[in-house]
Amino acid sequence: MRSSTAALRTALKAYRPALAPARLALTSLPRSTPHSPPLTLSTRRFASQALATPANEDDPVPADVLPRAEHAVISAFDLFSIGVGPSSSHTVGPMRAAKIFVEDLHRLGLLDRVAKLKIGLYGSLAATGKGHMTPEAIMMGLEGDDPETIETTTIHSRYHSILANKHLTLNGTHSISYSHDRDMLWTMDPLPAHPNGMRFSVFDKEGTLMATNEYFSVGGGFVVNEQTQVDENMYYRSIHKDEVDHARRDQTHGLPPDALLHVDTAAAAALPPVSVPGDEAAAVAAAATADAGGGTGSLPYLFRNAAGLIKLTQKHNLTIAQLVWENERSYLSDGDISRKLLDLWHVMDSSIHAGVSSTEPVLPGRLQVRRRAPHLYRRLFKGFYPSLIPPHPSSSSSPGSSLPPPSATQPLTLQHGLNHHAAPPPSPSGGGAPLVVGSFDHPLPPTPRTKGQFPAIDWLSCYAIAVNEVNASGGRVVTAPTNGASGVIPSVLKYLIEFMSDDPERDIKTFLLTSAAIGMLYKRGATISAAEGGCQAEVGVASSMAAGALVACMGGTPKQVCQAAEIAMEHSLGLTCDPIDGLVQVPCIERNSLGAVKAVTAAQLALAGEGIHSVSLDDAIEAMRVTARDMHSAYKETSLSGLATSVKIPVSSPAC
Repeated sequence: MRSSTAALRTALKAYRPALAPARLALTSLPRSTPHSPPLTLSTRRFASQALATPANEDDPVPADVLPRAEHAVISAFDLFSIGVGPSSSHTVGPMRAAKIFVEDLHRLGLLDRVAKLKIGLYGSLAATGKGHMTPEAIMMGLEGDDPETIETTTIHSRYHSILANKHLTLNGTHSISYSHDRDMLWTMDPLPAHPNGMRFSVFDKEGTLMATNEYFSVGGGFVVNEQTQVDENMYYRSIHKDEVDHARRDQTHGLPPDALLHVDTAAAAALPPVSVPGDEAAAVAAAATADAGGGTGSLPYLFRNAAGLIKLTQKHNLTIAQLVWENERSYLSDGDISRKLLDLWHVMDSSIHAGVSSTEPVLPGRLQVRRRAPHLYRRLFKGFYPSLIPPHPSSSSSPGSSLPPPSATQPLTLQHGLNHHAAPPPSPSGGGAPLVVGSFDHPLPPTPRTKGQFPAIDWLSCYAIAVNEVNASGGRVVTAPTNGASGVIPSVLKYLIEFMSDDPERDIKTFLLTSAAIGMLYKRGATISAAEGGCQAEVGVASSMAAGALVACMGGTPKQVCQAAEIAMEHSLGLTCDPIDGLVQVPCIERNSLGAVKAVTAAQLALAGEGIHSVSLDDAIEAMRVTARDMHSAYKETSLSGLATSVKIPVSSPAC
């Protein structure tokens, strides 16, 4: 039996199953263990492993027999969060993990005794971490910064200062020596739990190991701890977990008190299997249990799949957005919910503004990818679509009298299109008529170039590319639900507000809450990590979320919302993640543009349909989970195949 278990674990390294429902009892172990070697637990509850193997058993026990609250509900403000580029799993997650580690050292009274630090990066973090700014993120987290508040413009200078001076200030108070070449170790083999693994270890001046811990960045900025299984930021993002409502932190709403007691192997095997088909009974029963004494964190509307979500909206006569709002009321006041939603949109809008107004010609990294958002934005206004140009002073006005661009704190609107940026440089041909390619002495004459006018597509592409160029350069974006897919939702929402909405504030809230509900289904039913499911788990999920949210803002029914989300995912299945040179640039930036266009197309198809469709959203989520499980690890954010190896990078190019 040992050999069969070992063979299974070996196979899991090459084929990472997608997220299976987590059912382990939560523990109260400390997050960092002083005076002990790394704790090895063979029971895993992460998206990368669908089987739980008790330490005292040879045969794996299906995880489905272990108890967990049977619902998909998490906070919308855990699914969406403000972070820093270029990657939620490789930048935001590692920064949070590093900050958690030093916070724990401080809490345990060990920080001032630390003399040496060792950092280990494993799997996908080792394969593409340099291009994803993982080292920079970890250094900033160890110095006490978090992704939401760090000043992004100082990251590179601070990182290079650490490398040059060979000193690191832990938690901003305790300075130690640090050699990047010796103290950061890169291992391509992943840790058993998840492809995105990291290990922090600290030693005193005698070289004695004081504390060590492993963390796993499971996508979307969520971090899971080795010892505490699912307790550590799996379903929330706060660094200080004691400041978070217990139900939001532990996801225990809907469970009877004794369900969180330890379940031994024999008892687990005796439990009946959990029903998979979605109906409302479990959600209603869970809500009734919570109402009977669940405390302030009890949620009124628990759903575990799209079918249950639709039934809840029908039973209680609520939209999907209203239902999510009611759940958020368990943690926050109406004013706080409103403020947080508008804050998320403000950061999204600011990232669009930063992208279209950038003066940098190329993105960081040795690919030297040219920024396109500023040119696309200017082209949309400077005569490309004359009907869309806002009123403008007479041509005799001086160039300086045109409307200046907005500031980063000011919403970007169509009125700011005619700004003081210089026009694009003239083409080498002198600005004459474009050349016609082909021979005129041929039975099939060549086609002259025409200006195809597709305003919606061009606006969506411009907005999405703008956000992802900001993300690729390490700027501030909203994980929606990840950084690699951070341009899709802002792009569709921006287009909705600028060209379609009659009540922008209402539509911002409806869009974000509806898309959050769809994202919850993917997080619990499959994965939002490219290291587990490829790009279908990032851009595919974001496109699905945006499609459903757009339908909701256009007055569609909950069934049509889910149908639009399904259409977008159905045609994203199998999308791989193979970034060139490990950078979140090619094909990531353009892929967000296409994801936004796909979302709008899916919404239109759902609204034009008669409510009859062959594939449900739950079917599509399960298909994505299975596809992620079967996808080879070379296509899961490792840059070991696909475009990453087909495109040759010149050897003379400088390192990232």
